[in-house]
Amino acid sequence: MRKLSGGVKTGIAVGLLILIIVGAFFGFVGHVLKRKPHEMTSAGGGGVTGVWQLVTNPREGFPDKDKIVILCMGIDDNWTDRDEVYTKGARTDTLFVLTLDLVKKSATMLSIPRDTYAHIAGTNWTFKINAAYGVGGPQRTIATVQELLGIHPDYYMVLNIDATKKMVDALGGVDVDVLHEMHYHDKWGHLSIDLMPGNQHLNGEQAVGFARYRHGDAGAKPSPEDGDDKRMARQHVLMRAMVEKGKTFGSVLQAPHLIDTAMQSIQTDMTRNQLADLVQIFHGIQPDEIQAGSLPGDDFRDDKGAWFYRIDPNIAREYVSWLVDGNQDAAKQIVLVRVGNATKVTGAAATAVDALKAAGFTRAEITLSKTLPEAQPDMPTVKLATSGSVPSSTTHINDSGVEYSGAAEAIAASLGINNPIITHIRQKPNRAGWTPAPAITVVLGSDYAAGAKPVSPPSAS
Repeated sequence: MRKLSGGVKTGIAVGLLILIIVGAFFGFVGHVLKRKPHEMTSAGGGGVTGVWQLVTNPREGFPDKDKIVILCMGIDDNWTDRDEVYTKGARTDTLFVLTLDLVKKSATMLSIPRDTYAHIAGTNWTFKINAAYGVGGPQRTIATVQELLGIHPDYYMVLNIDATKKMVDALGGVDVDVLHEMHYHDKWGHLSIDLMPGNQHLNGEQAVGFARYRHGDAGAKPSPEDGDDKRMARQHVLMRAMVEKGKTFGSVLQAPHLIDTAMQSIQTDMTRNQLADLVQIFHGIQPDEIQAGSLPGDDFRDDKGAWFYRIDPNIAREYVSWLVDGNQDAAKQIVLVRVGNATKVTGAAATAVDALKAAGFTRAEITLSKTLPEAQPDMPTVKLATSGSVPSSTTHINDSGVEYSGAAEAIAASLGINNPIITHIRQKPNRAGWTPAPAITVVLGSDYAAGAKPVSPPSAS
């Protein structure tokens, strides 16, 4: 079970980097592509003639590359006793791997929790992975990630704490759905978060709070938004919102301003032209097409009482295979599937589990739960088969928030079920304040025939 660690540290939304790459120039590039070369004069505050050549040959920025991997680091700021900001010894409060397939024009993100217990490359020190930046900058962080996960980035990007605020404000704000109330106030850390549930328009400061919230004020009741895993999920939400706004925002005159704002807030070994190349390649991507996940694991205390996060190395390899290497079958292997039997066919659940494992869902198991979790008022409660119970005629599949977005449909196809009832009901924190790991719950109805021939499941992409 995933436990939530305490403490709020400064951090930023992972979405900024995606925005820089596939959002900030969308309005600009779309306008340019509708014009002819002889019309490319001086619009946008600088010569655009070169831009025409740039956007029509985007792969030239990445010779002999079909895919690039970028390690993205969001660093926190420290504050002096005089309330002045400085970055010496800064840590990576946000760390993720961005993989861009230049051929398929697809993007994926793999988040690495900031408290991950890891050997700091080039030292005899094992500590939280976010400390690597403080003792050796981006190169030390790159080497540490390589050692931990076997990932070899082609490029890196480092953002300071104001990057998201500046970019959201430059976009004119973003629209997000705030699921739960969030309040946190830290005068020393220059953080004040007051967000209420509902669809709303957030300015830069509010967006930073949305992405940084980790738990409430001292003494507050546990919230479904508490913890690193929920924070990373909200960062993915903000990322998609920024991409969506970037696709509809601005004009030729605004695009250079957006890139200038971004470039002032980042450190990278990529060139401005390479960023523009990526924008052209990925200008058609939709926010919900960006697959995103974070490494699962558990919190633990060391012998000195410090909290760390230990990733599961076996599951971590599957995440890397899926989100970095592009192995779509690996997505199935990270999904926890619980199967129950609401038919009167003895052994149907065991047969279904075997079928799912054969289809690649290796974490399938028989559920001990009596009903689907958190049934909605308009959804009938589906009970497992017991003596004298009335069997269900339709299979119910509930997704409580797994990261493989096509899992429910792929499971139905693997079982040969054509029209199951699919719902998306997220797990709630238990009495201890912990949220159970997301899973797919399958309650078999009489539409499932043991030995039914499965059809080809959809791709995990």
